[in-house]
Amino acid sequence: MVTLLAQESGNAVSVVVVVVFGAIALALIVLWVAAIVSVMRNDRLTGGGKLLWIVVILGFPFLGSLAWFIFGKDAQLVKGAAGRFE
Repeated sequence: MVTLLAQESGNAVSVVVVVVFGAIALALIVLWVAAIVSVMRNDRLTGGGKLLWIVVILGFPFLGSLAWFIFGKDAQLVKGAAGRFE
């Protein structure tokens, strides 16, 4: 009886762990996709700037995505009014 209860509680714990890790993985995937879409939609960056940010996001999915949302929107490589870099 005790082993049956231990086995059932072990299954319950493993289900909770799978659900928690699944929710975290889903949140990370959403953050990753949102960062890539945000980079592509940013009109201030040049093609090279976008490529650089996408490489960073793909290379470091969590940290790259966070870096984009924290620092990337104020990136220095931007298009000027006449198409020149500022």
